[in-house]
Amino acid sequence: MAVRDISEAYRTIPLHRSQWPATVVNVGVDLFCVDPFAAFGARPSGGVFGTVADALADLLRWRGMGPVTKWVDNFVFFRVRREFLGDFNRTRGDWSRLVGTVGGMRQARGRIWYEGGCWPGGEVVELFEDCQFSLRDCSVGVEGLDGDYAYGLQDVDDFSSLLGVPWETSKDQPFASGGEYIGLHWDLQDKSVSLSSAKKGKYMDAIAEWQRKTTYSLLEVQQLYGNLLHATLVVPAGRARLTGLETMLGLYSNRPFALRHPPSSVRQDLEWWLSILCRTCVYRSISSMFPTRLTDYGAFSDTSSGVGIAIVIGDQWRAWRLLPGWKSRDGEKDIQWAEAVEFELLILALTRSSAAGTNFRVFGDNHGVVEGWRNFRSRNTAVNNVFKRILNHLEGYGSVECVYPSYVRSGNNPADAPSRAQYPDRSRLLPLVPIPSQLQHFIIDATEPLTPSERQLWREGRAPLPSPKPPRESEFADQGEVGRDEYEYLQRFGGSW
Repeated sequence: MAVRDISEAYRTIPLHRSQWPATVVNVGVDLFCVDPFAAFGARPSGGVFGTVADALADLLRWRGMGPVTKWVDNFVFFRVRREFLGDFNRTRGDWSRLVGTVGGMRQARGRIWYEGGCWPGGEVVELFEDCQFSLRDCSVGVEGLDGDYAYGLQDVDDFSSLLGVPWETSKDQPFASGGEYIGLHWDLQDKSVSLSSAKKGKYMDAIAEWQRKTTYSLLEVQQLYGNLLHATLVVPAGRARLTGLETMLGLYSNRPFALRHPPSSVRQDLEWWLSILCRTCVYRSISSMFPTRLTDYGAFSDTSSGVGIAIVIGDQWRAWRLLPGWKSRDGEKDIQWAEAVEFELLILALTRSSAAGTNFRVFGDNHGVVEGWRNFRSRNTAVNNVFKRILNHLEGYGSVECVYPSYVRSGNNPADAPSRAQYPDRSRLLPLVPIPSQLQHFIIDATEPLTPSERQLWREGRAPLPSPKPPRESEFADQGEVGRDEYEYLQRFGGSW
């Protein structure tokens, strides 16, 4: 790959004379000048330059160079060895047909991309070109290392000079197996992307400056948030640690110039960021973003409000009862929180019995949890705290990008029945899953005896209705008074234990 910047990008765009009255500048007493070029910072200029830059990228592709893409005036060129041109062009042909069949051009605000099917995890394949042009051998007769490849920077210069495009050669990054692009370091051999030492130092200094104060302006919040948001391209788990700053951004709507105190979660989240940025190497595997193979164990989870939580893996199951008072009075812990907890318990069960590096497909029937996990964050504070625990666990397991949830309707979810206390045969119980300490006041394993608060509920006739299968009295004969209470409870409500 090689990286280049267009020299004085906006200054290469002349303005039509009809626009000149808007660019008159007072440079002295009775002295005025007209700026006849697009101005950096003027809102329309970005779009005008973007049109020219898109045209340049398309012309380079038409010439047979690439793959090539860009961000504003920052272009990145990739090249392949001549011996692989034929194979790679056949692959590009397959992509082009796929774009024409199932995808086509898409636009997300100022970004144009092409849909090329889906990855196994369900994510849409986003291509930065439609691959309609084949790559060519543009370096005929060139000797040395460049001669092994289809083109070099001199070929780019020869073509772009015909178009009047000047490159800022002092910023050139020559072709190599890695380089800096959009502020990140890309390593093509390791297939990884990382934060440079300079970036890590910059972000740590920003956090240290933040920690010296107690109140902040809107600009200070925006700057820190922007820095860490950029870092999440390499540290996706950090998205769950930005929700406090996002909440703070909303506090300035009525008084944008006021100083504000941050939410209590921000301090702890920034400590987490410091622990990450202190590492020798902060990197992300590119291949882990889009795995080509997912393991499907038939892993499902479900929650029944007021009854319990259940998971099913293959033909095995495990269930937990929701304890009285699990819902918080402030509304933070609600059914969506319980759905996130079920997701957490499913992941704990899967990772206990699987080798590190396994990529799982899991299923759930809560859109908020499924879509939230794909973004590694949730606007629901209680759910986001569950996501943080899961991310911490998965980091110890080996990768936070190993769980790929898909939505399933409740009617097709095998975990639906046990979540309603309609328990399958106990011989198919999954091994015990330790309940995280933060959850032990809210859930209990379904095989455990009733707690005093649960007994009080069923005596008052306010207990949930479990399965219609009646229990056998002999199962509780050796458990004394507690066993009699269990038996009476299950007889009364028709549940099986």
